Amino acid sequence: MQCTDQGMAGCGQDGTCNGSGACRLYAAGTTCVPSSCTGSTLTPARICNGTGTCQTVTNASCGAYTCGTGGICRTTCTTNADCVSPNVCLGTSCGTGLVAHYKLDETSGTTAADSSGNGRNGTVAVAGTGTATFSATHMVGTGSINLGGTSNVNGGYVSIPASLNTMGATTTMTIACWVNITTDRAWGRIFDFNNSSTTGYMFLTTFQNVTTPNSVRFAITTTTYSAEQQISSTARLSTGAWHHIAVVLDAGATYTGTLYIDGAVAGTNTMMTLRPSNIGNTANNWIGRSAFVADPYFAGLIDDFRIYNRALTAAEISNLFSTVR
Repeated sequence: MQCTDQGMAGCGQDGTCNGSGACRLYAAGTTCVPSSCTGSTLTPARICNGTGTCQTVTNASCGAYTCGTGGICRTTCTTNADCVSPNVCLGTSCGTGLVAHYKLDETSGTTAADSSGNGRNGTVAVAGTGTATFSATHMVGTGSINLGGTSNVNGGYVSIPASLNTMGATTTMTIACWVNITTDRAWGRIFDFNNSSTTGYMFLTTFQNVTTPNSVRFAITTTTYSAEQQISSTARLSTGAWHHIAVVLDAGATYTGTLYIDGAVAGTNTMMTLRPSNIGNTANNWIGRSAFVADPYFAGLIDDFRIYNRALTAAEISNLFSTVR
């Protein structure tokens, strides 16, 4: 008997006899089509089933990684090109660096869910006669939180259960969110991560009133206000409108801190040295509340509050501003 090798691709005859008077088929488990990988899509190897059929397979994603050589997914990275956007190469792993993400899309309750996958759910609280309610008015997703601050004793806020240090944002970091101010009171906080007003804090306020012109300000200190390192904008935000604000602390012993408003640079400080690690594991991590008892609670809407343990680029900040709406 003459048997023709029909090739592995079809899983037919392998060119030999089976010893029973017939041509042998390619054995079960024989690779009929090798694995391949294009972009970030892996097509696993196909194998023969032993009865003359090359089995079908389902494509799989390489996740945060792009394809490597030899028809397989990468599992480590050396450059950003090894990662699928918006992931970047962090050390040897692809990731976004997003360590906490409060979409604030809830409709009721006192939990602000963390959508980063790290389980750092926030707790909504009120002081005095203040209010804190989820709202269907939003810039991203389906909702936001409406913090009804009226004074320094009446207001609402969100308490985050971890310090930036605990999140791994010890040196470089980015904090970004959308705000819609109802009443712009001096020193009302978007966020304030602190031990106290005298033992170290970092904050972002929509309106500081001690310099001209009045403006948005970020500040960080290991003691109190006299030792603050600051980044300020050149103008106040308008009320009754959505604005995107981001603070980025970059790398280096002496580094640049950048304040972005609506996707554009609004202020810089090129001589910053303090990091979240210098403050330590802050006891209070608040959205909408200040460490200073005389400062008012925030009055307005906050949406899509994000914390990254890396410095986002100007292009990434612009992308947050322009594409998430």
